[in-house]
Amino acid sequence: MEARNYYSGRNIRRKAKRDLAFYIRHACRIFMGLLFIFSAYVKMVDPFGFALKIEEYFVSFGMDFFTATSMFFAYCGILAEFVIGWALLLNIQMRITSWFLLLFMIFFTLLTFWLAYALDIINIINRIFNTHFEIFIVTDCGCFGDFIKLTNTQTFLKNLIFLFFTLIIFSQRKKYNDQHWYYISQWLPIGLAALFALFTMTHCLRHEPWHDFRPWKVGNFIAAETYSVAPEMDFVFLYRNNTDGSIKELTIDQLSEIADDSIANADFELNYTFDKRKEKIIKEGINARLADFTITDAIQNTDIKNLIINNPDYHFLIFLRDLSALTPKKLASTLQLIEECKQNNFEYTIITGTSPDIADSIKLELGLDEDIYYCDMTPMKTAVRNSPGVIMLKNGYVMDKWAYRDIPSIESIAENMDKYEKQYHKYLKQTPPILPDGINMSEDNEEDSSEEEEATDVTE
Repeated sequence: MEARNYYSGRNIRRKAKRDLAFYIRHACRIFMGLLFIFSAYVKMVDPFGFALKIEEYFVSFGMDFFTATSMFFAYCGILAEFVIGWALLLNIQMRITSWFLLLFMIFFTLLTFWLAYALDIINIINRIFNTHFEIFIVTDCGCFGDFIKLTNTQTFLKNLIFLFFTLIIFSQRKKYNDQHWYYISQWLPIGLAALFALFTMTHCLRHEPWHDFRPWKVGNFIAAETYSVAPEMDFVFLYRNNTDGSIKELTIDQLSEIADDSIANADFELNYTFDKRKEKIIKEGINARLADFTITDAIQNTDIKNLIINNPDYHFLIFLRDLSALTPKKLASTLQLIEECKQNNFEYTIITGTSPDIADSIKLELGLDEDIYYCDMTPMKTAVRNSPGVIMLKNGYVMDKWAYRDIPSIESIAENMDKYEKQYHKYLKQTPPILPDGINMSEDNEEDSSEEEEATDVTE
């Protein structure tokens, strides 16, 4: 009875201590835990993309010799962030975890401060000391992978807010329950979290990310992302007023109207003197989100990407990023796909980032006797993380994509054609095929098909 009263009294006192500070520190712990888990996961499903971002960091700090280790640091960074997140969420060893959290946040807050204000700092130094320093700054920190894009200033301000929550957790670290390293409650959750992170990163590195946040994700209307329109330009003529010196801007049509009116023309010649002619944008153009993606014919030096992407039939884009890095074993499944495409009348286009003069000699060694088109390496890495990699398109939509380890046979694709057709009509409803300038691709296709039907009727 006395023991029961003792423990009951201790529980009452413990509940009485659950003041506002108790709820604040645990709310901060849960919030930061969920934040770290989310931030790690969106990078975990695409470790190749995060490694590319780390490469940019090394280059911007003049540490190019470290670029070969980018994938190692990507693994370590994602793993650390994910494990810290789970330790926070499950309230595991908060005295130790809070130190890792604080060091993690201080490092990235200082880093993002530099990214946000480095150019301003360098400009001030150049003005004071009359120097001409120039630096390269990463424009996106990569904190949330391709899922959320933030400017450097937004990222720094975000980290300041998160650092505030971190300082609360750190200052309250001794007031969290002090737990021992029990096997089930401590080591097991941390071990499982680490194993899950390592498995996910390795799987998504060897294959394509199972959650794709890039423009080339399956189901996206990629034609809208690669569509560009040049601005409409015209000449305008500047005339200076002989009385007050003001400038009047006239188009060719306006000058023609003045010339046709004898009275207006006489008055204009009396009061205005020609100054100069200049080009003016009459209608703004459209810059494609993926403006750097091209499918270039090296012989004619023409970009045929719109012709390929808008093909109403199923079409395979085969990406062989760096031909010099390919081996016959790595290329075997791709060569088989090409051969099966020929036999079954499927259209395909091979794209590489290797320069034409080098590509001609390498492709013979690989047994690749095909026409190859060219694109810069960077947009190819955005499209497909693996090399070789294949994207199947239909009428501007991404229907499917595979790493070279997963390329199916044409027979398998043909068996699933009903499934692809259902997906295609689903994508049409979800994302109508409308280009940035308002052109509806489905209407154009209907007109083309009706013209073909009329031509057929006339022939019959």
